[in-house]
Amino acid sequence: MKQKTVILAALFLSTGASLLVFIFSGISMLYTLIGILILAFIVGGMIWRKLPPEKRAELKRLIGYGTIAGFLATCLYDLSRFLLIKVTGIQFWPFDIFGIFGKALVGAQATGLWVSILGAVFHIANGTAFGVAYTASFGRRGIPGGLIWAMILELAMVTVYPGWLDLKALDELISVSVVGHFVYGIVLGYTARKLIVRRESARHVSA
Repeated sequence: MKQKTVILAALFLSTGASLLVFIFSGISMLYTLIGILILAFIVGGMIWRKLPPEKRAELKRLIGYGTIAGFLATCLYDLSRFLLIKVTGIQFWPFDIFGIFGKALVGAQATGLWVSILGAVFHIANGTAFGVAYTASFGRRGIPGGLIWAMILELAMVTVYPGWLDLKALDELISVSVVGHFVYGIVLGYTARKLIVRRESARHVSA
């Protein structure tokens, strides 16, 4: 049963997988994302139908908790990066990635604010989905678990992004991304565990 839960949780990494495929192959991220999501829905549906009702109910709750924790963690991740730049005067501006994400989805020739907005939506969806994957698999581990998860994401980012984006200010990238992921991990780990434990405590009281 635990293995099925982990597989279902891993399906929420689909947005990140589509980005990696785009970076390493150049294949349209939009088509890749659609293809991966279709595959994820098929695999997820097959596993879901084999789960007992009580397990489905539990997973629904964890997905809901993960959505809340992941969205909140992503928002504070971005806020912490913005505040760090404003306080320290770092020149690296990480939010340019929104436009890059948007172009990756709709084409390099696309222009306008809507492209950056689309990229920002992808960014938030990505961070939220990572939060769901974490919560479903490790949500009870609290802040330490959240930090480990965030540092794995950080390692992946600093390994891939510099070469992909041809970044020169590597020190500033690392400084900004480490702080952001540190905040992300704390918020995600704390919030996920808090929601899970609160639900369990309420259930015990009502019993």
